[in-house]
Amino acid sequence: MLQKLKKIFLIILSVLVILIAIPHIIRIVRGKDAPIKYLMTDELPEDKADIMTAYEKIFPSLVRISSGDYLGSGNIWAITVNKIKIITASHVAAEDTCTVTFFDGVTCDGTLSYRDEAKDIAIIEVDITNMPDIKEKAATPYRSVRPSDKLPMYEEKVFIIDSLSDSASIGFVEDPNVFNPLSEQNVIYCICEVGEGMSGSGLFDANGHYHGILLEKSDDTCICLAVENFNIPKQ
Repeated sequence: MLQKLKKIFLIILSVLVILIAIPHIIRIVRGKDAPIKYLMTDELPEDKADIMTAYEKIFPSLVRISSGDYLGSGNIWAITVNKIKIITASHVAAEDTCTVTFFDGVTCDGTLSYRDEAKDIAIIEVDITNMPDIKEKAATPYRSVRPSDKLPMYEEKVFIIDSLSDSASIGFVEDPNVFNPLSEQNVIYCICEVGEGMSGSGLFDANGHYHGILLEKSDDTCICLAVENFNIPKQ
């Protein structure tokens, strides 16, 4: 009987060791700079697609950015072992360093790692090793966006979050792919109420997909750059 109990104990112990080791092995194989996919926001299936549910899912990706005299928004683009990468508008990331405030109120320093002034997009990086509360990725409350692999449809319901008030502005797609002569690139035109400080925030659908980034407002139209036009190099 004692021998049998020892065997069971050893089996349980072995299983626990393997379970503990798996995340570390994955990190080694994947590399420190590879995005952690299980920290992406959840995707809602078509039969459960809902704006407010999607809002709750993507909210942990929201950030507020203060850079020089500019105040804007952004979303977490990727979470790696050591870094949180944030996508925002280039004009929001006015300086090479900025202050980043996450959805839960945690504030830290961010550093510009990529800028494309022509497209008006930028990547800001936050060093996780300087954030002791989230050094262990399994415990991080933050989530990265789930980029859409296609353009939104005409008149599809979409929303943009205001990082200052945490409220969602709901609207619809007027034209998912139109050439903007001012920026000389194809953009998404949406009818959606946006205000000061919302530049750089993401454009989302009811499934929780990230379709693009809010660049500016022209009269009653929001101008967003689609994900497929980002062309961000691997960093």
